[in-house]
Amino acid sequence: MRGRRAPLWWQLLRVGAAAGRAASAGRARFIALACATLAVGLVISALTLIFAAYEGRDLRDAARSPIHASGEAGKTDAALLYRPTFDVVDNLQFQVVYLLPLRDDAPLPPGVSAWPQPGQAVLSPALLAAGRDEGITTRYGALAGTIGEQGLASPGERFAYVRPPAALGDTGRMWPVTGFGSPSPSGIGENLFVKPLYLLIGIAVFMGAIPAAALSVSAARAGSDARDQRTALLGALGGGRRARALINTGEAALPVAVGVVAGVAASLWILSGDTRLPWVGYTLAAADARRWVWAILAAPLLAAALVLLGVVLTHPPQDRRQGVRPRLIRSRLPRWWPYLCPFMVFIAVRGLGLAPNPPTRLLIYVIGVGGTILTLPSLIGLAAVAAGHGLAAVGRRTGRSGALVSGRWAAAWPGATVRLTAGVVIAFVLVGQTQLWVTRNTGPAVQAQQTVKRVGTSAVLVELRDDKPVPPAFLAELPPGVQALRLAVDHAKGTAELNGPCEALQRLALPCTPEPAPVELRSADVRVKELYSWDTPGQGLFARQTETPKGSVIVMVGRPGQHISVPAVKEAANRHLGMGVPVETIAGSWLNAANLDDRQGLWVLLFGAFAVIVIAVSIVVSNLAEFVRFSRQITALSVLSGNRTIYLSTAFFTLFLPLSAASLIGLATHYWLATPMTAGSYSDGATHSWPVLTLVLATTLAMALLVWLWGAYGAVRLTHRWRPTAD
Repeated sequence: MRGRRAPLWWQLLRVGAAAGRAASAGRARFIALACATLAVGLVISALTLIFAAYEGRDLRDAARSPIHASGEAGKTDAALLYRPTFDVVDNLQFQVVYLLPLRDDAPLPPGVSAWPQPGQAVLSPALLAAGRDEGITTRYGALAGTIGEQGLASPGERFAYVRPPAALGDTGRMWPVTGFGSPSPSGIGENLFVKPLYLLIGIAVFMGAIPAAALSVSAARAGSDARDQRTALLGALGGGRRARALINTGEAALPVAVGVVAGVAASLWILSGDTRLPWVGYTLAAADARRWVWAILAAPLLAAALVLLGVVLTHPPQDRRQGVRPRLIRSRLPRWWPYLCPFMVFIAVRGLGLAPNPPTRLLIYVIGVGGTILTLPSLIGLAAVAAGHGLAAVGRRTGRSGALVSGRWAAAWPGATVRLTAGVVIAFVLVGQTQLWVTRNTGPAVQAQQTVKRVGTSAVLVELRDDKPVPPAFLAELPPGVQALRLAVDHAKGTAELNGPCEALQRLALPCTPEPAPVELRSADVRVKELYSWDTPGQGLFARQTETPKGSVIVMVGRPGQHISVPAVKEAANRHLGMGVPVETIAGSWLNAANLDDRQGLWVLLFGAFAVIVIAVSIVVSNLAEFVRFSRQITALSVLSGNRTIYLSTAFFTLFLPLSAASLIGLATHYWLATPMTAGSYSDGATHSWPVLTLVLATTLAMALLVWLWGAYGAVRLTHRWRPTAD
């Protein structure tokens, strides 16, 4: 009996699978395709999870947002009074909401099971864990419990509900509220401190999608010389696009399937519970991820389709205008693509001046940098053609066979040079951009950091809402040795006055007279200088001794060398001065903004680390593939040249020189693209980390040296096994 013949599509897939097992750089390509599929799947999952996290945060934010009572009739129907304030724990700002129920059936906010007693607080688990060492359990009164996850923007949110003590009659600034669940929330808690959705999407695309795409192309083209020959042969035999696509798909199917399995495993792990992201410390709620379970589980499959599509599209058919004879197709670069590079550089460096606001400037900058990364390798390919012709001419005139062969190689195969160098250039730009964004900060915030380093907590400010007497009970609870002054500001004259007991004035080396005396700042205490710089109008400072100090700011100073416990002052202020009285060090509010920017900058570090890892894999794949290709295709040169030293010089010009040049080009490109952030009109405090850049440069140069010696050694080894064939 005659067996059934397998359909043609199945036979072509099997042909492709067999070709993949015997392909040049086959093992490297297998690993690279699997890693590329995983990387693309992770990027798609990350984009999905970003949408899921923002959606879940908005839903819970709406559920806990207060419904304000409007008009006199609405105020009579108010069920509770509501007031949001801010506080700081572990150098990060968060929101504290004071709630005062007006009747027994007052609705509870989501996540709170029962009303705390007067003078008690309900804290989020993350705030409780972060603030134990700063007395958070007693700062707002006794701890009554924790907020449930359904009442938090994210599992890691720092948030607190506080019921003020019954004796604290400061309710004039509280809002009358009828309940919770506003259809148009204004944003509370974590939503006040997060960046807009499009910014995080832009970072994910720039530092996630672009490197993953680069790795996919590098993996697809690894060992492409034999594949191009096969494509030409298929065309000569009459094989169309379908046959070519099936064979290429069969060759890449197994490694892509391995990447899919790894991606599905990562998706299941994310869906299994709350996921705490490294570095940034953000905890992704499992409930948010599970609402998008279909998209998260489909991400690895979509990644497989995109990688296989890339494999098919990166192996174009033979140009039949050159005839039907099978040949190795030259790596062709898009005619218009390289010329976009100067335009993208111009957008990144000069385009910011065309933007009307900071978010638009940021978007233009990201587009410019991303476009430069995508187009620069093609421009390098054009430069490789010109350099190759020049090198071949020099080799022909001087009789250097290595330069002649390498020059003609570079001119004939610019795509090989692009694949070899693109990863190095992209790595420099991504590492440099990651470092810049981590150091990014505003000028006042940087100055605030320096002020806090100089002053620390040797002076603490308590900002009252008006000029009122300070309760003696508050002063009695201050840490031992702390004296209090008052800072009164005359905005009409632009002057300020420090007044209080003589002992406190003398601690700051200030004159102790009953009449206002001008302060000589040049000889004043450093705390006075910083206080004058940050908290006065700047037109003059006076000092006055009095037993009845006045001013809306309490300035507490300790003994020489003493640092005041800020948590202790906050606890005393919450107990005796009212709800949410600001307590901070000099320049503390600016420092809070700087710390928030630093924490948000860690997102860039997270995606940057992913980008560096992906680009490193891409560089390794490119180098391995080009090493195998180079070694196999020049093995016959020893027969023609009569010696094997030609491999050393040929490998130098073909491998070492392009990689070294790519390192310098990458460093120069990064420096140029960084000018808007470091020295341009829109500089925002970012600085170059030359030790990091030097380390990257040294690493790439060492890699170039290793690849050079490795390629020459591999070619010498292959000459021992080389036999003439009809190739």
